[in-house]
Amino acid sequence: MDFDGDGIPDILSGSWPGQLYLFRGLGKGQFAAGETLKDKNGKEISLESASTVFACDWRDTGTLDLLVGDINGTVWLVPNEGTRTKPAYGPAVRLSAGGKEIRVNHGDSHPVMADWEATGKPGLIVGCGDGGVLFYRNVGTRKEPKLDDPVTLIPGIQFGGGDQGQENPKPKQGNRAKVCVFDWNGDGKVDLLVGDFSSHVGKAPKLTEAEKKKHKELQEQMAAFQKEMKPYFDEINRISKESAKINDPKERKEFTNTKYQEAFKRFETILNKQRDLYQAMSKYQAPHQTHGYVWLYQRLASSKTELDRNR
Repeated sequence: MDFDGDGIPDILSGSWPGQLYLFRGLGKGQFAAGETLKDKNGKEISLESASTVFACDWRDTGTLDLLVGDINGTVWLVPNEGTRTKPAYGPAVRLSAGGKEIRVNHGDSHPVMADWEATGKPGLIVGCGDGGVLFYRNVGTRKEPKLDDPVTLIPGIQFGGGDQGQENPKPKQGNRAKVCVFDWNGDGKVDLLVGDFSSHVGKAPKLTEAEKKKHKELQEQMAAFQKEMKPYFDEINRISKESAKINDPKERKEFTNTKYQEAFKRFETILNKQRDLYQAMSKYQAPHQTHGYVWLYQRLASSKTELDRNR
């Protein structure tokens, strides 16, 4: 999207640590190096981990606000208190729907603004950690959006089971849904493009007797090694309990990041040994395969909200 209003498409991206990045378009498919988005006080905008970001005129001010999702399933509004070309972002606020703070199933929220029902009052569409997609209708005004309880556009998945031990399983809906709202077939109704993530355990390799023996030896080493790992796990649990007592999200995030980095450094030798053992064992075990698909859901001609399940 054209973030800076110069007529050239740019790229916005969230990140695992939480910072939001802008890659300014240079034209002809070229982009500048990423720069983090900052608030009006010059501080990086970083709310929670696994952030997603969508720039839109949420409050009908002629400027671009930011909708931000995170690992907890929350949806944040970061209001632009500046102008279209010179944004000045104010304090982030959590969005609510039906009187309750939004927190989608299995976290990993991905919010986008969309006029899903062509009412002239755009609402909110959110991809969820369980692979589902929700629509929050705007029952307020264009300038003061108020969100109703969600309507399920795409149901989430049941985790676990299925397709284990198969070398090439059939494509199926995954989790961590990332959405794009677009009129794919030009019929005047917006459709959904949904990207996802999924994984499965592949087919186990056939081992020789010597390989089976080596695999068993490595399993025994790993079992014994868990005692060495205990102090590290105890430290991580302690950090998690302490961070849970911190109410401010920025303070909590800074605390956990700092303490985790300290723990990683202190236990670096043990963690490297664990990594080496896992790598040695991997060639004797069924591969853990990860993949993602992009699905097209087209709007049914007879419905304002329902989608064709023949993806």
